[in-house]
Amino acid sequence: MLDIGWQEFILVAFVLLIVVGPKDLPKVLRTITSFIRKLKSMASDFHRGVDDLANESEISNLRNQVSTLTDNKLISSEMDEFKDLQNPDKLDVKSLKEDINNIKNISLSKNNKDT
Repeated sequence: MLDIGWQEFILVAFVLLIVVGPKDLPKVLRTITSFIRKLKSMASDFHRGVDDLANESEISNLRNQVSTLTDNKLISSEMDEFKDLQNPDKLDVKSLKEDINNIKNISLSKNNKDT
């Protein structure tokens, strides 16, 4: 965290013992630990607040996506595409076969390179 080695820790403890004195040292240590606890608590509250804000923004994005999905224009356009697939006159079978053959050739060439 603060990258304090054991030498620095001993030096700080020695200076603290000289400055504060052995009589008041336990009180000072309790005060320091309570301050650190409060600081950690504030940091965790801040982190929780940031997480809540991120979750709220994700929820608003999801609401926007759902509202666009419920839009009848989007649904009707997707349905029109499916209806076009049912009509064999509009379906270009030759191009589909060529695409399938290209995919097979690519996968075969990859398999040959692997072996």
